[in-house]
Amino acid sequence: MLYPESLTQLLADSNQPVISLFINLETGGQAINANKIKLNSFSKQIREQLTTDYPEEKTLLNQLEDLLSTAPQELAHIQSVAFYITAAGHYSQPLHYPITTEYFLIADQPDLRPLSSELSLSLNGTILCLNKTTFSLKSIQQNVIRDYPLPKDAPTTIEIGIGTERKGEVVQGFSSPTHSFVVKENEQLIDQTNYFRVIGRYLDDLLPEKAPIYVVTLPGNLNLFKKLVVNPNYRMDQAIQTSPDSLSDDDLLDKLLTNARHELRQKALGLAERAASAYHGDSNLGDPEIILSRINNRQLTALIIPTALAPSATISADQIMDLNHMMIAAIQTGLPFYPVPVENIPTGLVAMGI
Repeated sequence: MLYPESLTQLLADSNQPVISLFINLETGGQAINANKIKLNSFSKQIREQLTTDYPEEKTLLNQLEDLLSTAPQELAHIQSVAFYITAAGHYSQPLHYPITTEYFLIADQPDLRPLSSELSLSLNGTILCLNKTTFSLKSIQQNVIRDYPLPKDAPTTIEIGIGTERKGEVVQGFSSPTHSFVVKENEQLIDQTNYFRVIGRYLDDLLPEKAPIYVVTLPGNLNLFKKLVVNPNYRMDQAIQTSPDSLSDDDLLDKLLTNARHELRQKALGLAERAASAYHGDSNLGDPEIILSRINNRQLTALIIPTALAPSATISADQIMDLNHMMIAAIQTGLPFYPVPVENIPTGLVAMGI
């Protein structure tokens, strides 16, 4: 996996040849054999180009062989993937969309263009996995999900949160000339309500301000929890309404990304409109060299790039490499970038800064 630290290392290794390979993979019973055949076919082409253009790169060939020996088994459930191979190591990044044109490239920098949608939709924050009587946390950083360790005294179970003596409470009384009695609300619901309040207060103190909290729970739990918490960091509109125990981390990430894509698309289109307006007032905001300089000097707040990441009627092959350089600089400096349809970018431009 291309974890954040691995991506940093990959970019640090960019002064030496890097193999970038983008392919779709088979899934199902025959996936491993089918993917071996495809990888071997690309490997043959890569070896031929390495022998011709980089005959001294023996270590790079060894890394390629190492990748071929492990990738088919590890990626049998993945539909499309980006591979990056350097003399120092190899990395793979599963993609949540198919590769339109499969290809490889050997250059002094990794080709990040096919990862634009993956890298621009970068989720960061905390995931609350909520059940009626338990909860756990996961962290998500740049789309990488990891378990969030909690101290032993954290209210991870209802027994720790509100104790073992739980008897509900009287909520309404009735009387008549001959009878008097009380009605208890569902004690289990009262206990769950009290427990959810404890969780809410605990997370308010534990988690950083302004960091998103994504909730995974069943619909009934979500409806109750929404009534009890007021922290604006909860992304209730992006909640995943299912049992958290039913999802692997890969399934969880896929659902979170699906929920976030619409929000990102709307934000990207709004920023593209602002950037186009700013460009008409300052044409430097569309000049690749000036954009790159401003990225490196941290003078921009966002980079707008086209979703069409191959040469087209409006984007030349030379501009494509400019785009890759800008994406690399944006990642290295932490500048967010937003892919939009090419028609939302003024004709002749490959990107806009804002």
